[in-house]
Amino acid sequence: MADLLKDGLRFLEEQRKLFMTVPVVYRRGEKEISVSATIGKTKYDVGVEESVRVGSHTVDFLIAAEDMVIDDVPVVPGPDDEIDYNGSTYSVVRLADDGCWRWSDPHGNTYRIHTRFSA
Repeated sequence: MADLLKDGLRFLEEQRKLFMTVPVVYRRGEKEISVSATIGKTKYDVGVEESVRVGSHTVDFLIAAEDMVIDDVPVVPGPDDEIDYNGSTYSVVRLADDGCWRWSDPHGNTYRIHTRFSA
């Protein structure tokens, strides 16, 4: 029996990669790969003081897990990695609740990688 939701999510992921991505360079140390990414953001609270909520956000890059391969080895995003996009460099950062990435879909096909502008 077909899994309609899984098939539908696979179709949407294919459409995202075809029509909603930009080229970026993912770098780990001196190794780098060119991949397609969708740009997003994650809002989070930095703290609350005297009824004032302080918040911020990360710039997120949604990248297919199957594309995250360096020297024929699949890689998981790490906190020392960087992403170059549109002439700027973004450092992968750890969020308290999410770590430095989380799955963007229920089937583990796409990383949502949290970053901050660094240069």
